[in-house]
Amino acid sequence: MVLRVLALIALIMAFSPPPAVQGQTDVVARRVEALMATMTTEQKVGQLFLVAFSGPQVSPSLKRMIARYHIGGIVLFESAGNIRSVGQVVKLINDAQALATANGARIPLFVAIDEEGGKVTRLSRIAAWFPSQMALGATDSQAHARAMARAVAVQLRALGINMNLAPVLDVNDNPYNPVIGTRAFGSSPELVARLGTAMVDEYKQQGILATPKHFPGHGSTDVDSHDALPVVSRTLQSLVTTDVLPFVHARADAIMTAHVLYSSLDANAPATLSPAVLQGMLRSRLGFEGLIVSDSLLMRAITGDIDVNEAAVRAFRAGVDVLAIGADAGYTRLDRRTTYQAVLDAVNAEPALQRRLDESVRRILTIKARYGLLDHRPADPKQAAVVLGNAAHREVADRIARDSVTLVRDEGGLVPLQAEAKALLVLPAAAGDLGSRMRTCHRKLTVIRMSQNPTFREAATLVRRAKQFDVVIVATMNVNKHPGQASVVKSLGASEVPMIVVALQSPYDLLAFPEVKSYLTAFSDVPVSLQALADVLCGRADAQGTIPVQLWSQDAR
Repeated sequence: MVLRVLALIALIMAFSPPPAVQGQTDVVARRVEALMATMTTEQKVGQLFLVAFSGPQVSPSLKRMIARYHIGGIVLFESAGNIRSVGQVVKLINDAQALATANGARIPLFVAIDEEGGKVTRLSRIAAWFPSQMALGATDSQAHARAMARAVAVQLRALGINMNLAPVLDVNDNPYNPVIGTRAFGSSPELVARLGTAMVDEYKQQGILATPKHFPGHGSTDVDSHDALPVVSRTLQSLVTTDVLPFVHARADAIMTAHVLYSSLDANAPATLSPAVLQGMLRSRLGFEGLIVSDSLLMRAITGDIDVNEAAVRAFRAGVDVLAIGADAGYTRLDRRTTYQAVLDAVNAEPALQRRLDESVRRILTIKARYGLLDHRPADPKQAAVVLGNAAHREVADRIARDSVTLVRDEGGLVPLQAEAKALLVLPAAAGDLGSRMRTCHRKLTVIRMSQNPTFREAATLVRRAKQFDVVIVATMNVNKHPGQASVVKSLGASEVPMIVVALQSPYDLLAFPEVKSYLTAFSDVPVSLQALADVLCGRADAQGTIPVQLWSQDAR
């Protein structure tokens, strides 16, 4: 079996794009070794950490983490209050970098962010907001993938951000996956590999360190690793040919681990804590030489049984180079000094970990050197304002959205709406404003908001109201989490009112009501996607997308 899997890996490699230059240049190698020779063990341990923090400026806590604990990087979150305006973000990053280059080994920081598009974006209030990766999958366009990566990279670089924790290379082949879904390009390994490789390559060209995730794959899970530990029981052969394939193709310089237990690889530990997965498979079998970055060590998949200090030590032992601590629940109360000290104590106690430390720090510094981060230059707030205000980036988002809207079926011939039809639009409470966009072309539109998870009584009320209209458009948002929305659709269907169902996020909503005859999906409800959807419904544009996931009946699951 092992030989057969190795042969499959070799086959994958043979059809991969030519590898990026892996060997360090003499100049980079000499610089890295000279820098390491000046570093203390404490400074080296600090380089392992990529941490979240609170607030829009360098707080005393962040200052201490940089100056005293020598952290190697920071990660920005809108939810942590790090992102308020272009000028504020530039000043925050410049101030943090100034601290890093004035203290300890004077090594600039990784400045990371999760800018995937769709529902996982941190810069929506200050930068172009792109549709989800699954919307890109619906276009099946490498040109669109490259254009999106280029636009995101240019904006990140202008702000001083040098690392994007994206793209998602998970193959979402489980319709009931609660955490990946539209964050993935689709359910085909080949599609994910094709578009993911295009994005990673473009990020490289733009000088942004892409960190595809979540190795070896989070797409088949039915548990959210933020809440508990998912378990995947696929065979090794299936893992390689499905989940692992996109990561091999992408040839990234960094890869993020999955907090998922793969029983065929290691029945005792999730990938982030597993030497068999990280050193046995990723390093030895696949020959990966870049950075291994953990997903946030505060997620419950990891901290359900152990605390973050033990998790950090175990992840480092397993082969993780960059220990990420995100803005998960409890991060504001975390004493990062104890986590840092736990890793430092382990390194000081074990000669083998001292060698591991040097390996990781050498990789970190090599990547920082290759991407020009060791020669840090502060970002210019005026230039950043110009770049992020450039309408061309939003035009890229518009084009992707227009090409992604997918008409899965229209047996009722209801799309586009008849201009004079009396129409009712029913939107979940959390949905964006599709109504105002449709009113520009459909004056006889009535809009009703339903609860995010409507009751049977609410469904009955909507049915009575719907009978007054010629056609009803019902928008849904992840009915697997909000089954009341499915009750509304089924009740309206039983009333025989002509109905169009529009999935604003997951295309898998159709599985809850396969009898629906007219079904559209936009893969995200970001503003550009809502506008593209409105244009299709109003007849101003045709639906151009193709469904990038396999839809099947629940019985076939």
